[in-house]
Amino acid sequence: MLTSLLKKYPEAAVRSSRPGTLDFGKAWFTNEEEDTFIGIDRNKITEEEVELLKCLFIEVGSPVTLLNGSFEAREWFSFLYEGGHQPRISQDEYRIIQFSMNGEIEHSMMKEAFYHLLPEGVQSVLFSDGTGLFIERKSNEVLDHEQLFTISHVIESDFFVSTLFFTGQFHTLGPGFPEAFSFERELFTMPASLSHSVIHSVESLLPSFLLHCMPPEWKTHLLGHVITILEEDPDWTQIIKVFLENQANVSQTAKKLFMHRNSVQYRIERFIDKTGIDIRSFQGAILAYLACLDHLHDKVNKEEE
Repeated sequence: MLTSLLKKYPEAAVRSSRPGTLDFGKAWFTNEEEDTFIGIDRNKITEEEVELLKCLFIEVGSPVTLLNGSFEAREWFSFLYEGGHQPRISQDEYRIIQFSMNGEIEHSMMKEAFYHLLPEGVQSVLFSDGTGLFIERKSNEVLDHEQLFTISHVIESDFFVSTLFFTGQFHTLGPGFPEAFSFERELFTMPASLSHSVIHSVESLLPSFLLHCMPPEWKTHLLGHVITILEEDPDWTQIIKVFLENQANVSQTAKKLFMHRNSVQYRIERFIDKTGIDIRSFQGAILAYLACLDHLHDKVNKEEE
């Protein structure tokens, strides 16, 4: 019956695990087995429809609560997740940095830590499951990767939990802001790229998102030949991926992989000869990078089975 629900709401999100904080903007339902969860945007479903669906499916309530007691945090939460009024602040551009932690921190300590670590003017919205948001107005001095790395390092050193950040894009504050945030929220919950970075962005996650949405038969026909060649040499995938992530710079790639520059150069030229794809060109780099990501995803999935 959940399949029929998708026909009615084709844009609904589907999960195999219980949704968390970052899915607050949706009404979630599951079956009796609770092995599939479907989320429908609250702004695309009426209260009457919700009540009807409650009779047919099990509604999934949010397992977390908003920690912040400040008026500003509650106002942002209502605006972003519940269709509430727009915060009464200047009509500037803002971005949302989402974060999640792999462990628990005592709530008051987490609030105090962020109070001291965040620059003045950055609004934090914290949830009880170790996730949250930083809301930042566009200015000449915004949180950069180095500052986020520092925050992550301090949190890990003091509380022994690691933090994953996702930096959103700047959008003008207005009626369309929650919808823009909902797309970024959806992107953050997609299978992440296999980078070990603690900071992700729309740019870094978009390739994995495109792969996730690509029909299997498309991946087979468009990427299959390249992946077959990647499987011939267990080192090729990582070398090509790092090479492309470092602006096709052989010396930087060799440094990152602790390899001799000539060895990296030889592997790259051999890959180009075997595939017929010039990965030093923009178009060739896109195809090869997607093939590398898909190959790594498949490899991880097989190891987890």
